[in-house]
Amino acid sequence: MLHLQNIRVTLGSFHLKDISLDVKRGEYTVLLGPTGTGKTVLLETIAGMHRVERGSIFLQGKDVTRLPPEKRNLGVVYQDYALFPHLTVRKNIAFG
Repeated sequence: MLHLQNIRVTLGSFHLKDISLDVKRGEYTVLLGPTGTGKTVLLETIAGMHRVERGSIFLQGKDVTRLPPEKRNLGVVYQDYALFPHLTVRKNIAFG
């Protein structure tokens, strides 16, 4: 379903270098790491918000690396600003 191949992104002095990842249909994946390690940048890159310098992004077998965000059929919800902490994940999704 999601395949990242040697992704490289540069934002100012910050770099994601040679990131590869495979997530199969039905799998759950968690990105863990300290603040400033690029978790959000990687998610925003998958969604099309940052230009990939090198590498490829495939969604459901389709190369979306150069597609604009609105053509990727994805969404990004930032936890701190859009979710209600007193609701479950299911209830937050239902509210949206």
